Amino acid sequence: MTLRRSILAVAGASLLAATTLAGPAGAGVQDKPEPDRRVAGAAVAASACSMQVGAVNAAGMSGGYNIVATKPVQVGEFVPYKLFGIRASATWYYYQEPTRNYFRGLILQGSNLYAAYEIYTGSSDVPTVSATKVGIGWTGFTTIASSNYVQGSNPHRYLYGLHTNGSLYRYNITGPIRSYGSAPGYRSFKTITVIAETATYDTLLATTKTGALWTIRVPVTAPLKATLKQVRSTGFKAYEQLIAQRCGTTSTLLTAFDNDANTATVYAVSRATGASTLIKTIDTFAATFDAPTHHLYTASGGPQLVGE
Repeated sequence: MTLRRSILAVAGASLLAATTLAGPAGAGVQDKPEPDRRVAGAAVAASACSMQVGAVNAAGMSGGYNIVATKPVQVGEFVPYKLFGIRASATWYYYQEPTRNYFRGLILQGSNLYAAYEIYTGSSDVPTVSATKVGIGWTGFTTIASSNYVQGSNPHRYLYGLHTNGSLYRYNITGPIRSYGSAPGYRSFKTITVIAETATYDTLLATTKTGALWTIRVPVTAPLKATLKQVRSTGFKAYEQLIAQRCGTTSTLLTAFDNDANTATVYAVSRATGASTLIKTIDTFAATFDAPTHHLYTASGGPQLVGE
C-alpha cells in the first residue's frame, strides 16, 4: 500500500555538519503534509534529509524516487502510473482541499506550456491526471524551473527558462502567466534548478555544457539583472538535470541525473559562496525508471529553499 499523505521530513540540522552520513543528518517534521509515493517496504531513515523526485519516461509513464541521504543512499521507487509525454518540467507542488489532494506543476509538451495535475480522491493511490494549456510558443525553451516564496514578506512565484537563443527568461506565475524580464548571455548553460527563495531574490544552480557549476542570483526587481558566481569549473558535464531540496537551515540536498547512463548522484551542498562552496558526494544510484525528465515533488507551503 502506498502512503500518499505522510509528512516529509526535510528540516533540521545541516547535512554537511554531520560527522558521518550514516548517522543523523538532522531532520524535523515539516508542517505541510504531502503524499509519499514510495512503495511499501522501502527503508526510510527518519533522521536523514530526503527528497521526492518524479520521473516521466518516453512512454508517458510517471514514476520516480524517494531519496534518503544516508550512506549508502536509500532509494524507494514510486508505483508508476500513466501520465502523458513531457519534455521538461518545473517543480510539482502539493495542495490540500476538503474533497481532494493534488500536485500541480508546469510542464512543456511540444511548443506549449501546460499546468498539469495529479488529483487524489478518497483512498485511491492512483491519481486522475489532467492538463490545461497556459502558454504557446515555447518551442525554444530547453529547461524550466520554478520558485515559490510564500513564507515571508513579498511573496512571489516565478518560472525561469533557458532558451536556445542564449537568454534566461523569467515569468510571473501568480495568476495569469506573464513575462517578467529576460537577459542574454546564457548560451553556454545546460540546466537550471532553484536553490534559494527569499523576499528579495531567487538563486538558480546551473550547469554549463562543458561541465561547470554556477549560481545565478536573480533579484525580484525588474529588469532581470542576475549575479553569477562559479562554484566548480568542471565535474558536472554528464548531468542533464539537477533537482534540489532544502536540507536543514542552510544546506541543499542535490540529485544530479545522468540520463545517458541512467544513474543519479546525490550531493550535500553548503550555502553557496562561489568557489568556496562545500560539496560532498553522498552516493550514486541506478535510475531504473529510464526517464529523460525529472522534477521535484514538494509542499506548496515550503520548505523554502535556503541554498544561497
